Amino acid sequence: MKYRKVVLDFETTGLRAKYDEILQVSAIDQDGNVLIDEYCKPKNITSWEEAEAIHKISPAMVLDKKPFEDYVEILSDILTNAAEIIIYNADFEVGFLNKYGVKFNNNIYDLMLEFAEIYGQWNEFYGNYTWKSLNDCCLYYGYYLDNAHDSLADCKATLYCYNKVINKEDRYDGKEYVGKTVKEFLNEAWVRVNNNSIKLRVYPIGAKRIKGYFYGEIKNYYDFKYQELLECKIHDISYNSPKSFSIYVDSFLQGDYDLLKEEVENLKKKNSELKEENKELRNARYENYRLYREENEKVVKLEKKIKKMKEKLGLVLREKKKVPVLNSYGFYTAEYCRTTKKPMIQQSEYRAFKDVLLSKTRYKEIKQPVYEGEEIYAFLRVRNGYCALYYRNVKVGKKDD
Repeated sequence: MKYRKVVLDFETTGLRAKYDEILQVSAIDQDGNVLIDEYCKPKNITSWEEAEAIHKISPAMVLDKKPFEDYVEILSDILTNAAEIIIYNADFEVGFLNKYGVKFNNNIYDLMLEFAEIYGQWNEFYGNYTWKSLNDCCLYYGYYLDNAHDSLADCKATLYCYNKVINKEDRYDGKEYVGKTVKEFLNEAWVRVNNNSIKLRVYPIGAKRIKGYFYGEIKNYYDFKYQELLECKIHDISYNSPKSFSIYVDSFLQGDYDLLKEEVENLKKKNSELKEENKELRNARYENYRLYREENEKVVKLEKKIKKMKEKLGLVLREKKKVPVLNSYGFYTAEYCRTTKKPMIQQSEYRAFKDVLLSKTRYKEIKQPVYEGEEIYAFLRVRNGYCALYYRNVKVGKKDD
């Protein structure tokens, strides 16, 4: 019998075709009809713990089964009559086909290589697209692979994803549920996952809250806290996996009230914690300041005592009081002006000498800045202190010696 397409998958005792043996062989046609699905007993290997942990095929399960060699002729007939053979990670299966001498058509479509390019995760080290697992491919296209690493289940999953790839379909996003009620969504979603539970997050549309109306596993309608949710329409949906969705629905009064109430309680709790923390910090700051003052007073007293002892020992001279040069306004202090022995004149006296005794401000106005090294001639009393005056004939433009 001729087949347009045949999907093939093996489960084995390990990954090395040279040493390992086949435990299960499955093949289906383009319509999903099962052509072969058999468990096989290895001839030489008696245990395969690492592989068993993955595909769950134990030695007891294949104890009374025929060896794969008994199916070589049947499988050869199927594969030589297939126009195209579809495999996920073809190199693996082909290695075992060659080992057992199975005849097959060389027109093989490796879905893994095709999907790697679609997924688009580039590997700089190897210079190609990263190979993704069949489970990753199923998640990408929204297919529920309930029994991964069962060769028949893997064949069905491979066929589903193959059809998505050749039809150039986009990544699954679950948007077909937008506009439907939550109840309608659940009825369809449960069927997709063989009536298993669905993990669901339900938020009011446009909500910016971290928490929503519901989060948890849904096995039946009564798992919802609010039965009103079942009749709410879905406005947006976020697909995580066939068993995990986030949906945004119409808001309703009871749900909004409970969310707001919970938010207020959380804020009260947080405020209480902050209040207590602030109290502790305030007490700590007060205690630290008290200790600082006590220690600082001790230091000051000891420094004074040391200074007096130095003076008595003749180690230092008595320090003269330093005269502040500038005050807080940036002008010269009267005390400093007196130490220079320069004239200190008032505004009334200054008028007669304004063309020859110039301040830095006046110099800027006539565009003749103070020369480097030019000495102060006098000090003029201004509102916030004294400013320096320099002796210069403006008309001549040079210092009058």
